[in-house]
Amino acid sequence: MARDSLRIVSSMLGTLLLTMLLPATAHADPASEPVPGAEPIPIEAFVRPKAFHSPQLSPDGRHIALVVPSAYQSALAMLKVADSQQVGHLQLPPGNHIVDFDWIGDRQLLVSLGEQYAADEPPAATGELAVVDVDGKNFKVIYGSAGIRNTRGARALRKQFNYGNAFLVDPLFDDPEHVAIQTRKWAGAEWQPDLVMRLNVKTSVLTEVARSPEPGSRTRFLLDGEGRVRYAVTSRSTFKSRTWQRADGGKDWKPLEIEGEHPPKPLVFSGDGRSVFEEAYDFGPTSCLVEHVLESGERRALACDPESDLFDVYRSFDRSRTPIAAVFSAGRPEVRFLDKAHPHRVLLQELLAAFPGKQVVPASVSRDGSLALLYVYDDRSPGDYYLFHPATKKADYFAAVGEWLDPDRMNERRPFRLKARDGTTLWGYLTLPRDKPAKALPLVVNPHGGPYKLRDDWAFDHEAQLLASRGYAVLQVNFRGSGGYGNGFVDAGKKAWGTTMIDDITDAVRWSIGQGFVDERRICIYGSSYGGYASVMSAAREPDLYRCVIAAAGVYDLPLLKKESDIADTKPGLEYLDEAIGNTREEQIAQSPVNHLDRLKAPVFIIHGKEDERTPVSQAKALRAGLIKRGHPHEWLVKDGEGHGFADTANQIEQYTKIFAFLEQYIGAASTSPSAIAAVSGAQLP
Repeated sequence: MARDSLRIVSSMLGTLLLTMLLPATAHADPASEPVPGAEPIPIEAFVRPKAFHSPQLSPDGRHIALVVPSAYQSALAMLKVADSQQVGHLQLPPGNHIVDFDWIGDRQLLVSLGEQYAADEPPAATGELAVVDVDGKNFKVIYGSAGIRNTRGARALRKQFNYGNAFLVDPLFDDPEHVAIQTRKWAGAEWQPDLVMRLNVKTSVLTEVARSPEPGSRTRFLLDGEGRVRYAVTSRSTFKSRTWQRADGGKDWKPLEIEGEHPPKPLVFSGDGRSVFEEAYDFGPTSCLVEHVLESGERRALACDPESDLFDVYRSFDRSRTPIAAVFSAGRPEVRFLDKAHPHRVLLQELLAAFPGKQVVPASVSRDGSLALLYVYDDRSPGDYYLFHPATKKADYFAAVGEWLDPDRMNERRPFRLKARDGTTLWGYLTLPRDKPAKALPLVVNPHGGPYKLRDDWAFDHEAQLLASRGYAVLQVNFRGSGGYGNGFVDAGKKAWGTTMIDDITDAVRWSIGQGFVDERRICIYGSSYGGYASVMSAAREPDLYRCVIAAAGVYDLPLLKKESDIADTKPGLEYLDEAIGNTREEQIAQSPVNHLDRLKAPVFIIHGKEDERTPVSQAKALRAGLIKRGHPHEWLVKDGEGHGFADTANQIEQYTKIFAFLEQYIGAASTSPSAIAAVSGAQLP
């Protein structure tokens, strides 16, 4: 397929569909729509929820289902592929979200229900599974006892999530009355064994299919193309893993000679059932795409990168779904095709060439492979979806995730790498305002939350784009503890919240100054959750580097966090906190920003939600009390009804409006005189 032979046919999905589902939240008021050519782009355009996400083709390729999000609930919309017309929808009550969904037949879907505990995190499953028909009728919870919640954030119901869960492992298309699910329950003082159960979607009757070969461990099961459970990976509390297989149709598990600290992640059986493809750490410090040949036990590394974990796997468009390419993303995603000869390899290569400068992801494929849904994105666009016909090599435009954001008015997101002070390679992203030279810019350092195993990547970032739209360069570095660069990189951040991880942020800032991108006299730091912690701690450790600090939903008193956070509600949560921040009070005190405020020079803007259970508002109050005690300049924005990050659009607009006023005061155009800078920092100027 030559590049110019790929026909891109426009068939826009009407906005009427999404307006019908969630008129109050899915679309902003027309009066707030950005006017072409107007400056600046309204804040509303950046905080507005995506039009939809997670679209999936039905097995027969005749329908598409997609999630329509809002701050307080989710809806599921079902459309006809032929004309994009809505045929049905599922609207959940406020406080309920769709965590995941799958087609389990041509006209029926299985939906995982849940709650959203933090505005900047995806919803978490509460354990209930429900079915609904393509026309939106016959909705029924078929697994789980809590059912649909009537109020938002009812904490008592979380025990269903904390102490038991269930999720789909195979739709069993050849058995229309059943699906295969995995269940795990907490009973007494220990976990019950992980099970694969056959669930009757009409009667809710459960039948055990397979049991974990190692009770008390977390288990990943993998079913072959015939729906048989033949492969499992178990992880024990000692952080050791084992891999198991069982013969076709057999019940007894046989341990394989694969054991390690970091468990492999099984992805899919080969079409002939003889091999398993998985993400694994056998061949180096980062994860590779590995083929495990079951009969011989041979393990082959199909694709590796010395700096990046496996980011994604692209599979064939036919029913076998054979891996044909691996994606790695130390900086910008890179597609590496496998050595195996497969006709769809050339097809995918031509598809990538047809969208130069963009990433093309086969997001969903019909069961017979005749139709695929492609997700096409880059750093300046939230993404577009195309319906692709492999037989004719034709791609029809389907819809945009955020059609109100003009990519031509967005900003470059430039990957960078540098050597930290100890020689470790760090990767990150510098978002540069498009209408200014990339020289001596005011900078906002934006450390990500989490912090462990999360990362910033090259995809469109609403917050970075919003900050850049106001003329600020935005620096985001994947410090130690971030995901995507090997488990050793993650482990290097444990118990190093206030030391190594902060050093990495500082080193990235100094790198940006040395490159000439940044005016070293105009730097502020702003983050949320762990990013809020890192913002205050960075400014305390490097008091002459930052002119202001903005901390949202942050952690400032680690002993207090361990007492009050919802993470500490469970034994696994407490174990996580011990591993993450230290299990002694001395360690926690040493790494708490409230104990280092005497070094702080930059004024602080504290932002928090009163209903935050991840980092309770007592954290913000402890920081404010410490600042007041020292007479330190600060501002305060705390909102009723908000949790871990603001969800309400009006509150988000207020938050960013005040953030921009704060930034303008200290590093904006009105604050660039030497006297103003000296007044803020207390620095002596030459």
